Amino acid sequence: MFQADISPAALVRETISANQLETLETIQRRVLWLATLIIHHANHVRPNPDDSKIGGHQASSASMVSIMTALYFHFLRAGDRVSVKPHASPVFHAIQYLLGQLPQEYLTTLRAYKGLQAYPSRTKDPDFVDFSTGSVGLGAVAPAFAAVTHRYAQTHFGQVTSRRFVAIMGDAELDEGNVWEAILEQAMSGLKNLLWIVDLNRQSLDRVVPGIRSGQLKRLFEESDWQVLEAKYGRKLQALFRRPGGLALRRRIDEMSNEEYQALIRLPGDRLRTRLITVDGVPQRDIAA
Repeated sequence: MFQADISPAALVRETISANQLETLETIQRRVLWLATLIIHHANHVRPNPDDSKIGGHQASSASMVSIMTALYFHFLRAGDRVSVKPHASPVFHAIQYLLGQLPQEYLTTLRAYKGLQAYPSRTKDPDFVDFSTGSVGLGAVAPAFAAVTHRYAQTHFGQVTSRRFVAIMGDAELDEGNVWEAILEQAMSGLKNLLWIVDLNRQSLDRVVPGIRSGQLKRLFEESDWQVLEAKYGRKLQALFRRPGGLALRRRIDEMSNEEYQALIRLPGDRLRTRLITVDGVPQRDIAA
């Protein structure tokens, strides 16, 4: 979800060539592997004498790999500032390592004393963090008001380096009241350098944002004069939707409850295909499988 200068038309103009896409996919696989290994090592390899819980939010971290790979290796320019959602900390540190901004020895220190923090921290992490995001909701709002301040500086102090501000947040952060206070703040009107990315990943600890709620949230942003883009399906699924039965397949996925979705993604391929084309025990012949 974004404001004027980072517009849908501007993003469309930033086309990615086949070679660039192949390179990004290679980087994405490395980022996912590193982020997963960071969490695995902290939980299952590093000595843990008191058997304390380490964790690492692997699912809600992995959900950001594609977006953050595209951001850091294609979209961002020098001077841009990014607020990374708390649960994406392992992905952020994996990217910083690949960019040469984090020494290798820190990859084994997630949630260890003087090691990588569970949530990006400006004061405690060894790599450079633009915004601390450990308190849910602040990671969304801080870049927004930084963008307001930057606009003021450009207006009043002449030549000021151009910057874009990006906030990556989980869907549950939209439950925080301060987020909506910021959206309704008059000073936010007409910003041209702010991008919010909301990760609707079905992984909230408190509750899962239902489909009908996501539509309501989208309308609330639009009614507050934000430009909204929904990026729900990747290239492979979009190709399937263009085949015979594709519209029925899309409708089936769109209408699927979170409980069924979570059950399906754990099934082997043959059982998943059978369940996917079955609704209330009845096979749906119009669904491409």
